[in-house]
Amino acid sequence: MNKGKQLTKKAIAINTYAEFGIECDGDHILDPYGEWIPELIPFASNGKVGSAGTWSIAHGNEVHDISEYLEKFPKTAAVMRAAGVTSFCGSCPCHCKDCYCDSGRFPMDSMKHSLVRKLLLATYHRDWLENAIKACIKLHSIDQVRIHAAGDFFCDEYVDMWKRIIEYFPLVTFWTYTKQDHAVNAFDGLQNITVTPSITPHGVNFGTCAELLETYTALVNAGFRVHVCACGTPFEIHCSDCKHGCKAIGKECDYVLFIKHSAKDYKAGKNDPAEYAAVLEIIKKQDNQ
Repeated sequence: MNKGKQLTKKAIAINTYAEFGIECDGDHILDPYGEWIPELIPFASNGKVGSAGTWSIAHGNEVHDISEYLEKFPKTAAVMRAAGVTSFCGSCPCHCKDCYCDSGRFPMDSMKHSLVRKLLLATYHRDWLENAIKACIKLHSIDQVRIHAAGDFFCDEYVDMWKRIIEYFPLVTFWTYTKQDHAVNAFDGLQNITVTPSITPHGVNFGTCAELLETYTALVNAGFRVHVCACGTPFEIHCSDCKHGCKAIGKECDYVLFIKHSAKDYKAGKNDPAEYAAVLEIIKKQDNQ
């Protein structure tokens, strides 16, 4: 990109964020704690689905010492200390064994620190956060947003923030999975978001191929509409960031099931080739419907 285009790009970013009352230097935005931070919705452009972004916050339900996560954010740390905030709890109602958020890039220090910072913004500065997310979506013409590759809807006020964002962008498709009962029907009436429960009547929505087949059979026999995600199979690039578009979006389904693909002691197809083949057949059939 030549210098002229770079300057134009920066100017557009600065002006777009200014519309929402956010200070931007063209590359970073100034958060309420006085830290210059990256934009809040990581995104990637894909020829099939357009521009897809992902929002995440700290997951799990364990309490952590906040100081170890704010070493790179001294101004934030100072504000937290002054306010007497010494710990935080993850945003989920539980911490599932073999949760994929404990694998891949998520355990990296840089990622953990980013997720904690976003959780703090979602807890203490929701008005600012709402405007920063709106500016990012508008600036980059993001077409699809997955809410929570990590994390969950930890309070009603946080749900209300997302409702306002979704209403503001009626042409953007949003989707999310949640274990929070209060969030499952909270977005009813909004046509551009798909909310899928992560807890099924038969347990969690992921597992080994054998577990997935058992859950799938039980749900289908009970009359539920079920979609099996191709993530982690040869049919689709591994989409832990969901930047390639989720095939379940817009489908009439009650639950989406996932093959466990993060556990160190399990490899789909290697441990259970017959069950894996059966799951692949389900995916083939549903994608041809």
